[in-house]
Amino acid sequence: METIFSAFNLSDNNPVGCYFYDTNGTQRFRLVNETFYKKVDGCIIVYDITNQKSFDEIEDYFIPTIKEKCIKNIPTLLLGNKSDLNDLRKISFSQGEQLALKYNFIFRETSSVENNNINDIFKTIIEQTYYHCKDREKNDTDSITLNHKYHLKYRRHKSGCCN
Repeated sequence: METIFSAFNLSDNNPVGCYFYDTNGTQRFRLVNETFYKKVDGCIIVYDITNQKSFDEIEDYFIPTIKEKCIKNIPTLLLGNKSDLNDLRKISFSQGEQLALKYNFIFRETSSVENNNINDIFKTIIEQTYYHCKDREKNDTDSITLNHKYHLKYRRHKSGCCN
């Protein structure tokens, strides 16, 4: 698993700091990775558009695991990767979109090779997560504390969030 810290400016120019955990979908690391799920406030589920198995595992494993281990209703982005390999595509854009709609996820496709939609993906999930946490703070004062004055410092309570 890889952990990355990134500073980011929201659309309203407020800076936030976020940790990204790349848990890698490999089966042998699943139990270790699941321990991190309870700490996340947003999620990106990535599948390979040229690999049916990677798409099938979303409903078979990842969605049930996220629903069980994560905070309820976290912002989730379903991401079809390798759109540069359209001629090898096994999962249509429509299939990805339909799965995202079924679970109320955000949907995008990207190509990391062509650097297509990469910034949009991170901007989208960071902003959705930030505002979701902010709304949750208003409704549940025991869950998180956002520190707007010191955006890049983290104050973690039960769940933690980008601030």
